[in-house]
Order: sequence, then structure tokens, then C-alpha cells
Amino acid sequence: MLKILFQEPLISRRIIYGRFEAGAGNNTFPYGIASIMQYILDRGYNVKYLEPNIERMTLNEYKNYILNENFDIICIGSTTLEIGKTIKNFEIIKKINPNIITVLGGIHATIMPKETLKETFFIDYLILGEGEKPFTSLLDCIKTNNLKEIKNIKGIAFRNKNKIIVNPPDYKNMLCIKELPTPAYSLFPMKKYVSQITFTKRFPSYSIVASRGCVFNCAFCNATDIFGKKVRYKEVDRVIGEILTLKKEYGAKGILFLDSTFTVNKEWIKEFCEKYIESKINLPWSCGSRVDTVNKNILKLMKKAGCWEIMYGVESANQKSLDILNKGTTVKQNTETLKLSMKLGFYTYASYIICLPGETKYDALNTIKYAKKIGTPAAIFYLPIPFPKTELWNICKENGILREDTEWEDFNSWDWKNPVYINPLIGKEKMKKLLDYAYYSYYLTPKVIYRNLKEIVLLKQDIKKYIYGIKAISSIK
Repeated sequence: MLKILFQEPLISRRIIYGRFEAGAGNNTFPYGIASIMQYILDRGYNVKYLEPNIERMTLNEYKNYILNENFDIICIGSTTLEIGKTIKNFEIIKKINPNIITVLGGIHATIMPKETLKETFFIDYLILGEGEKPFTSLLDCIKTNNLKEIKNIKGIAFRNKNKIIVNPPDYKNMLCIKELPTPAYSLFPMKKYVSQITFTKRFPSYSIVASRGCVFNCAFCNATDIFGKKVRYKEVDRVIGEILTLKKEYGAKGILFLDSTFTVNKEWIKEFCEKYIESKINLPWSCGSRVDTVNKNILKLMKKAGCWEIMYGVESANQKSLDILNKGTTVKQNTETLKLSMKLGFYTYASYIICLPGETKYDALNTIKYAKKIGTPAAIFYLPIPFPKTELWNICKENGILREDTEWEDFNSWDWKNPVYINPLIGKEKMKKLLDYAYYSYYLTPKVIYRNLKEIVLLKQDIKKYIYGIKAISSIK
């Protein structure tokens, strides 16, 4: 029987989280990988999981593990930020045993299959888009030694002698709602996960993804390349069951919904909230949303059901920038929804992008001023990260400078020492100074300080998250 390993890449937390490493928890539970693993387990395959960073493996310990376990196939998922280190990880694997079949999945492989295979000979196959079906088909071909049939699998890329074969994902044949797997929680070091503090009220909290797909077309995002533009929610009862499992078996004291936009389907949200209340789970939960997908009634029901925090992608206080990003929202909508959410008692978290194409220094300052005026308890600020093949990538090429010496590790949302995109109307050094100013001026704003002090004094949130947060903020120089 094939012996299969799924693993996280060998990569420094500093690369992933930059200067916010101290407050970032550790690697979030890999919900997507866990779902694929359960899918192939259900089809009779033998699978293991390894998180070398959480296990604090040295390079030699990792090499010995791979050597001694004698795996047939090793699979790693990777983002653009991680791809450089992931390729080096595959190189290590092939040097230990060149007969191990190496498989790469994730967003980078999906959007840049030809480029990825041209960059390295240490990866045998790429899984493109939603992974369950194409990966299972690949395993079936390998198991039966029917390698010629691999060329007919949708959602796969590989090298055939000197020719690169790319079969795009079949978005019409994605998993239906009833096929969406429940993650293989028992194969993961659940007790070792420390969730990101910005989404956590109590420790331990665990992440869940209740839906797949996104109906929006934000210029900076390519999430639809993986799961398509149609949103598929799991049945509410199954999601409730997952939460109960996390509570009873792993001691969960909170839930983080990491869906692209949790609140797209109001009927589903209504059913979920009502059943969550009925089940008396009594765990606080957080989610990400958009200002145009909620209203007062939905928010009140979510609050009643235990939702304590909502993160909104506000992005900008300049309408021209919202339009460039293709957000489909207005500054007025942002203002009204943020104020309503705070009024209803949500710990409201807003994200902003400054120095976007076409913006001047004063436009960036306007967004910072707006953020401080609204004064949500938490906010995060980014410089533009034009990921390859996104619309923002093309806009930035036309309206600024994309560095030719860019490394994959520079596509980092948390460390802005060397921005990928330079706004010619502002300049690199001013961009960095504006971002530093955004952070320290925001968190020194009296209303922001007051709102967070109230959380601490009233013990509304775990004190540990503030300790982590102080460490993170104090590392900003």
C-alpha cells in the first residue's frame, strides 16, 4: 500500500510573520490539507501528517524522519511567500530518496504551474485548484501503475520528458456540498496549535472553514482560482458537529471561522446561528466579513449566537482606491457598518491598504486619519502586495514599479523592509515611514486605547493575547 506524507514546508516563522512573529501564534491548523487527507483516507489510502516547525525539528531530525519512514509520496501545500523554501524542502527530499514522488499543491502552484515546473526539477506533480479529486485520481494511477492515464486528469500539471503538461482545474466537477470532507483532526497535533491573537478570545481556539468559493472579484485576491466563484457551504449540522468535536475532544474554548467571507449566504448564517444557540455550545467565535453582506438583523443574531469579533476588509478611505481594488463597496458603507458593529458590541477589526496605485502621500494619510477617527479596537495596515496573476499585479505594473530583483519571500504582508511594489508618487522610504506611522499613531489613539483597556479591565478576553500583542507591537522598529 502507498505510504503518503502530507507536511508543512520547512520555513522560518520570521519569513511568514515578519516582525509580528511574537504575536502570531504558531502555524494555524491547516484545514484544507486536513480535509484532503480525510478524503483520501475514506478511499483506503494510508496517510500521515508532519508539522516540522511545531515539532521543532532540526534539519537532521527531519532528514532522519524522511529516511526512516520510507514514504512513497510526500505532499506540501505552498503560498507564493513560502514557495522558495518549499522548493528547497523538495530538494532535500529528493536527495534523501530520489524515488519519493513529490507533489505540490496550493495557490502558487495553481496560478503559476508552468513557471513553477520550470523553476525546479524536484517536484513531480502539481495539484491545481481544489485538491481532493485530482489528487485521488493521481493516487489511483500511481497505485495501479497506470501512469499514462495521468495526462487525462483535470487539475494537474507535470513534466513529460522535456514538455510541461498543464491540465486546468475542472470547476464544473468540484465537490458537491455533501462531499465536502470533515478534517482528519486525529492525525494532527491539535494541542500544540496556538491561534493568531487577533482572532482569539480564549485559548485554545481552533479554526474552521465552513464554505468554499468566493463570489467577489477583489483585485488583490486570487482565492477563486482554488475553489471557484460559487460559494458552497457545508450543511449546518455538520459544522455544528465539528465544533462539538473540537470542544469535547480537544478542549476548544473558541472558534475562528477562516472563510473568505463568512456572511455571503444570509439564510445559511441564520440557520447556523439558530442551531448554534439551540445546541448550547457556548463557545465564542470570530469571522471575516464584508460591509455589504451584513445588516442590523443578521449582526444582532450573530451576536446572540456568540460571535464576539468580526474582521472587515475596509481597505481605504479613498473611493478611487476602493474602485481600483474592485471592492464594490463605498466609504459610506464602511463607516456605517463599522460603527454599527461596534455599537452592537462586536470587537471590530478593520484592515487597510495604503500607498495603492494612484495614491499620494495625502491619500495614504487620509486612510490613516479615517481609521483613527473610526477607532475600531483592532486594525491592521498593509502596503500593496500585488500577488502574481492578480488584477492588482497588472495595475501595479502599469502604475508604479515592480522590483525586478523580487524574491518570493518578499511577498510578505507582515514585513515591509523591501516592498514588492513602489508607488512612484510616494517612494519606497516614505511608504515604509507611512506604514510605521499608521501603526504607532493608531494604537496610541485615545479611543483605541480606551476600548482595549475596557476589554482588559472587564476580563472580556484572555490576558495572554495582550501579552503576545505587546511583544508583537514592541518589535516594530
